[in-house]
Amino acid sequence: MIKIIIADDQVLLRKSLGQIISTDEEIIVADMVGSGKEAIASCEKNKPDIVLMDIEMPQMDGISALKIIKEKYPEIKVIILTTFDNAENIVESFLSEADGYIVKDIDCEELITTIKCVNYGLTVVHKSVKKIMVNKFKKMSNSKKTYTDLLSLEEIDMIRLIVAGKSNKEIGKAFGYTEGTVKNKVSRIYEKLKIKDRLQLAVYAVENGIE
Repeated sequence: MIKIIIADDQVLLRKSLGQIISTDEEIIVADMVGSGKEAIASCEKNKPDIVLMDIEMPQMDGISALKIIKEKYPEIKVIILTTFDNAENIVESFLSEADGYIVKDIDCEELITTIKCVNYGLTVVHKSVKKIMVNKFKKMSNSKKTYTDLLSLEEIDMIRLIVAGKSNKEIGKAFGYTEGTVKNKVSRIYEKLKIKDRLQLAVYAVENGIE
């Protein structure tokens, strides 16, 4: 039997959640509370397997309560169930060791499945949360890339000549390309670095040590 606590400041919502979850014979709702502080106290009293935790609550928000619960009762799993699927809440929740993050438009059967999966030791995220996390990771990955990851050796050499004040015609002579080919290659460099002109390229070169 999976013992669960529901923490949500909206009385009607937490009662509805309790009724939905209680329809499954493998889950028992041990308590329903309206704040983070009450959730912590209920964990001490009821020793649940899982806490289903809203974020926006009075007295103490869900993420603050999550941190304390994980510190005092690391064996208790916490699923964040919230209306808000913004990146800051998601990151802070998982940094605080949340075991799942789902939003309140989840289907009833999906909610029960989520509870069971988390009880088995899996970490579950809602599909909209996954999309936000993937985008966040992509931005983090892109921000770590250096010019050597983005540019070929030839492109780096071209940048050096551009910064030295060489024209497309002069660069073409150096590489054996036509002036039109050089122009296309320089445009490609601009696209890769997300810049617009030679001035911005010169600034990029200085900032990144391309000499």
